[in-house]
Amino acid sequence: MSRPPREVRLSRAGKVFVVFTVAVGFAAVNTGNNILFLLVSLMLAIMILSGLAALLNLWRIDVHVPPGQLLNAGEAALLQIELRNDRPWGAWLLELQLGPARVSWPYLGARTTVSISLPWTAAERGQPPLPDLLLGSSFPFAFVWRGRYRAIPSSHWPWVAPAPSRWDVTLPTRDVDGVQLDHGAGGQGDLLWLRPREEREPLQRVLWRRCVWRDPEMGLAVYLPVVVRERDADEEVWVLDWNAPALAAWNTEERLRALRAGLDRAVAEGRVWSLRLPGFSVDGRAGQGQLRALEALARQRPLPPYPPVDRRRAAAPWSRLSAWQRGARAS
Repeated sequence: MSRPPREVRLSRAGKVFVVFTVAVGFAAVNTGNNILFLLVSLMLAIMILSGLAALLNLWRIDVHVPPGQLLNAGEAALLQIELRNDRPWGAWLLELQLGPARVSWPYLGARTTVSISLPWTAAERGQPPLPDLLLGSSFPFAFVWRGRYRAIPSSHWPWVAPAPSRWDVTLPTRDVDGVQLDHGAGGQGDLLWLRPREEREPLQRVLWRRCVWRDPEMGLAVYLPVVVRERDADEEVWVLDWNAPALAAWNTEERLRALRAGLDRAVAEGRVWSLRLPGFSVDGRAGQGQLRALEALARQRPLPPYPPVDRRRAAAPWSRLSAWQRGARAS
């Protein structure tokens, strides 16, 4: 039988308050002092109101993990999580937990959405499952902590690129058929086309006079174009080929780690590179196209097996299950 999707626990201050309430209650019974009885009643009311206020503080607070995030295996990264408040009043002392990672948010305004960075380290390549996300609050007196679990949909799990290997990777300038790579039409460095700027790409490559501005005064742009030019005819292209003879004896994960090491080397040295995977290829220069290449390495099939994730607490998303759903789960 699965545990309920909610968690309630007393904080250290709450435990001290409970012990003090019990002591005052014994003193009131032994002495028969009406003032002590009144004090005990007040303290019990504060405990009940603290729990109800923490529960009300989580009402209509939604948690969303944006899809399409890209992490690196074995590296500490920041997982972006969105907190949304649809109520006409704010929420205080919120806390998010994802496995061992934990982050606090002091105040979330009314009808506001904020993006929170949660530290997370993925151990495996691909799309490993995430544990259930716990949203809690100890508002207002920090006596009672109440939380609710939220199961993250598999389509919103981040993709994880492979970690680079420690082996030296041969980076030829010819493909596996021995044909010299095409260096672009003409090879004169002429303008070919404009493309959108990729994340982490230097702003020096932006053609500012062709930008589409959302708010010119604030400097907010909707579209930042980058010029794509021909490559010089004598410029070498490093080929990262899945079918390279040097990688023939390796399994899928070893090949991907080797290709990642070659990609990192090409980016660090500012080389022109070409990643060749089964059914997919990515070309780039230095950091240009790096994110597409990392995503292609992360999505390469077959994906590795992942250890099971404990989901005993996430019996439901946020609301109570209907009678039909409870019957379906019981069967």
